[in-house]
Amino acid sequence: MNPPLAREIDQTHGQAKHADRPDRFVLIGASAEIDQLCGLLETNGKPFSITPTYLSALGELSSGGADVLIGPADTWQGSATSIVRSARTLAPGVKLVALCDKHQAELGREAIEAGFDDVLYYPLETQTVRNLIDPAKRSAAAAISENAKDDIDEELGDIDMVDALLSPKGDVADIAVRLIASHSGLRGIGLRPADGEAPQGDASVVVRYQGKCLGRLYAPPPATEEQLAAWGDWLGRWLALRGQLTELRDMALCDELTGIWNRRYFNRFLERILDKAASDRSHVTLLVFDIDDFKLYNDKYGHGTGDEVLRETAKLMLSVVREHDVVARIGGDEFAVIFWDNEKPRRPNSEHPQDVVSAARRFQEAICSHRFPKLMDKAVGRLTVSGGLASFPWDGRTPSELLARADAMALQSKRLGKNAITFGTGSKRPCLDE
Repeated sequence: MNPPLAREIDQTHGQAKHADRPDRFVLIGASAEIDQLCGLLETNGKPFSITPTYLSALGELSSGGADVLIGPADTWQGSATSIVRSARTLAPGVKLVALCDKHQAELGREAIEAGFDDVLYYPLETQTVRNLIDPAKRSAAAAISENAKDDIDEELGDIDMVDALLSPKGDVADIAVRLIASHSGLRGIGLRPADGEAPQGDASVVVRYQGKCLGRLYAPPPATEEQLAAWGDWLGRWLALRGQLTELRDMALCDELTGIWNRRYFNRFLERILDKAASDRSHVTLLVFDIDDFKLYNDKYGHGTGDEVLRETAKLMLSVVREHDVVARIGGDEFAVIFWDNEKPRRPNSEHPQDVVSAARRFQEAICSHRFPKLMDKAVGRLTVSGGLASFPWDGRTPSELLARADAMALQSKRLGKNAITFGTGSKRPCLDE
């Protein structure tokens, strides 16, 4: 029988760990990013396991089977703080890492504010991942975060706050907390959501701006509420500015009438998703459509009715697509939908094209049967749409190629007598055919 493994206390994380074994990693979910992490962990000889959900991952923590937990940020559904609390209860020293798209900076900020130790943004950079899985480098990083008077933090100032605001990946809250720590000399300072509780025994203040609660700033003794109060006032202004900039970004990228994405966002997202699809061999399908004879409805019933038709059309489209698909208004009565696969790589028997066609048909049928009260005598069954589908990589490899192909298919739908969605060589006209 082998002798029991010697055990030591890891001072960085405050937990008992085996002295002669490497860190064990638990990865959550199934995605191209998780596959990439698996490959890097294998290459570096790191033990790991994959589990489908955060709940099952907590089970592994309870049995002492993990030192680092890495999971997607877009599956929390508002429970990030609960996940952190449960994980820390089961394994106080576990390192928690959130995984999210580089364009989801808000999720990254939410992770840090909830208590996650780090965020990995994808597309993943190999060196960043290697730094994460290297215990020596990770311990050095942890030491930096624990020592509020390190030189790196002492250099932080308002210019760093501005840079964080201007960067899509910038974490204003993280920079602010580090800045407060370096200038105040307080250690262990942190920020949680306004409805979150500070650790027991810590001093804390609610961060406010113009009466709105934006977070809770806390620090352990010898910190006092009086010391934190002035910093809370300072932080409140920065968090309010972050909120206003986020709102302005949303206004710049959203269609004011319908509330869906606008042409500017559509163009940016289509370019990014095609680059991503080319690298991970996933599928993207573009649907473009417009409302048949929309000008006639506008002329007969007025622009108020036309606006309502546009809003209802957007809602109907949103009701038949998956949450991650992108619905945009790209012209007066012209809409576009980007169907993309958020689980990569796709399996050889993927149903992507058929799934998209089914969604397009469900939408067309919903339009045909929907009641538009302001159309009065034509409230039901008279409003139709015509569109076209084009798929990457078969119909085009660039945004312009794919859009041109979908437009050509939509034009063919018009020539067929409208009320059709055309793809390949055929079309579907449910209001008339069924």
